[in-house]
Amino acid sequence: METRKAWHRRQARVRRKLAARAEPGSALALAAHLESFLSKYPPGCLSGYWPQGMELDPRPAMERLAQRGWTLALPVVEDMNKPLLFRQWSPGDTLVHALFSTEPRPEAPLCDPNVILVPLLAFDRVGQRLGQGGGFYDRTLAVRPGILAIGIAFSDQACPFDADDPLSLLPVGPYDKPLSVIVTERGCRHFPQES
Repeated sequence: METRKAWHRRQARVRRKLAARAEPGSALALAAHLESFLSKYPPGCLSGYWPQGMELDPRPAMERLAQRGWTLALPVVEDMNKPLLFRQWSPGDTLVHALFSTEPRPEAPLCDPNVILVPLLAFDRVGQRLGQGGGFYDRTLAVRPGILAIGIAFSDQACPFDADDPLSLLPVGPYDKPLSVIVTERGCRHFPQES
């Protein structure tokens, strides 16, 4: 029998595919919104991601931020059950294809980002995210409680909300934490965090 998370992932992949086809200029729109949002922070180290499949592409945003003085990084899967590592990356650097991602070469310096862009399959009205199921970002955010984690998604990846339908909120596990902000091609969505 299909679990709730599996059901939501199946629905979310369909929504994301349709959104990617309907929004051809979304990466540039995302770049403008993300640059505006981060303009209130001093430049530091930002980890993005190399888009897989139909994920919203953060690379134009990353290139803009690099021009504003941000150091860029990409996540690296060291082990299936460990948090992600991060290696420095600049546009034009050679990358390697790993099992779960496209990563900087092993000799690229490790870094400690203060901002992480988090890809996702779906998000709900309280900021919970649904990922691919590997748990890499959940484990990473659990050991980096002070980091600014920004969800990146098409606006249509939001779970349709129906107050009478419990399936309209994403299922939450013991390690799932909501994001405080998600940036889409239409702008920023902020979510209050529990104290």
